Amino acid sequence: MYLNNSNIKFEVFIATSFFSRAAGLLFRKKLKENQCLLISPCTSIHTIGMRYNIDIVFIDAFGYVTDIYYDIKPFKVVSGSSQACSVVEFLGGTLAQYELCKNQGLF
Repeated sequence: MYLNNSNIKFEVFIATSFFSRAAGLLFRKKLKENQCLLISPCTSIHTIGMRYNIDIVFIDAFGYVTDIYYDIKPFKVVSGSSQACSVVEFLGGTLAQYELCKNQGLF
């Protein structure tokens, strides 16, 4: 998929089962700059046990951005707004170069 406002293609991993959502990125190799993990449904995440920073974008049921968090360090807990129903996690520092804003489509 292409990130909105960019011509860079992202490989999207999807976590929808209970176990894949619970594990998130914990047991995966470090994401590359052109990869992300979509967790659905999901309204909050934690980075407990992570070994690297991540960027986080919460989206609503239509794929519109509700919350953006950059460079979240390990051992943090982050919640989306009441409209958030899914989250997309990127390698920390990846999203700073894109002009993402709330209420726009992510992909």
